[in-house]
Amino acid sequence: MSRLLLVVLALAVVAAVTLVGAVFGGGAGLAWVSLLASALGAALLVYERSRRKPARKTPQGAEPGQERSNAAESADPDASVVVIDERPRYHVATCEWVGDSDTIGLTLREARDLGFTPCARCAPNATIAAEKPRSGR
Repeated sequence: MSRLLLVVLALAVVAAVTLVGAVFGGGAGLAWVSLLASALGAALLVYERSRRKPARKTPQGAEPGQERSNAAESADPDASVVVIDERPRYHVATCEWVGDSDTIGLTLREARDLGFTPCARCAPNATIAAEKPRSGR
């Protein structure tokens, strides 16, 4: 446990004890001490939160290029792909570039109809075409 969290915990205990003392002892001074300890603890938590870098939800690195393969025609148009709002590419769900970004699931047909293009990194057309069951073999 970090030192700051221990300080905040101690301030919370002080706030609780002084509040109980204010309620049962009738002292307005103890109530102010309780309020001050609570406010200081909250301020320390807000400060610590603002100091930390937020978890990156956006994809890492530059936008990948467009997939260049001959697999577009053989890829199942009803296969599932994902897109990221305000980004031009569609991806397979396991694309490393997508990371932990918030994605929108579409069919390959929908993604194409909406103007999305395939990601060069995960090559969704080739990946989907390779997963398609081969008939006649």
